[in-house]
Amino acid sequence: MLSFTLALVLTAANPPPVEAWAHKACPLPRKEPDSNIEYKAQLGARADCLKKAMNKAIDKVIVPLKKKEPAAFKAWMGLQADYNRWMAEACAAVEEANWVDVSTGMRTMGTGYGGTEQECLQRQYAWRGFYADAWARGDWKAVSTALEAYAKTSPKLQEKLRQYQQQTQAAAAKAPAQAPESESVERMLSKEDWKAYNERLERAATGPKALAERQCALVPKAEPTCSEAFRASLLSQVDLGDALGVP
Repeated sequence: MLSFTLALVLTAANPPPVEAWAHKACPLPRKEPDSNIEYKAQLGARADCLKKAMNKAIDKVIVPLKKKEPAAFKAWMGLQADYNRWMAEACAAVEEANWVDVSTGMRTMGTGYGGTEQECLQRQYAWRGFYADAWARGDWKAVSTALEAYAKTSPKLQEKLRQYQQQTQAAAAKAPAQAPESESVERMLSKEDWKAYNERLERAATGPKALAERQCALVPKAEPTCSEAFRASLLSQVDLGDALGVP
């Protein structure tokens, strides 16, 4: 069986340069966790560390703009706020997919709840932090290398997301108007439950388009492919493979 800590490494989906930045900013814990609870605590602690590292990297980009380019500063601030909201919602959606059975319409719960979400947040914070750090240094080659790597994995992951949305929409169509009360951790999802579930999935799927367009509007001498490439980098981390039962 894989150790918890080794599993943490193997679940990473970011390109090597991004992972290298993340490992330098927030090294993986050396201590093997004694329980699932401790493992999730480690995941959460590293996600918090990477969020702080991301914010520090972003500050290097936007703080100098406050006086020199106030419009760009305001645009960056608004973009990052919306980016943070999208990240939180997208990663929560990936987590929730682990606990919903589209074939039966049932949702359950377990002690592992939250682990996938924290892994997702780690990846997103790492990519955003790496991107801002490279921007501040003017290392556009590093950004390009990472975007090219994401472009290779994104189509397959976007297809998984599309397939999963088809399955959840089919499950919603079969769901009862009202679900019976349940005292167990497993319960049936109603049409209203599925409506909220699918709306969040749709926001996770469509949000990157506007975020990418706004980000690329701030990129000096952006390539025509900038928006699509950046959109792909975000969607390549919304991985519904586990929910579909495929690697």
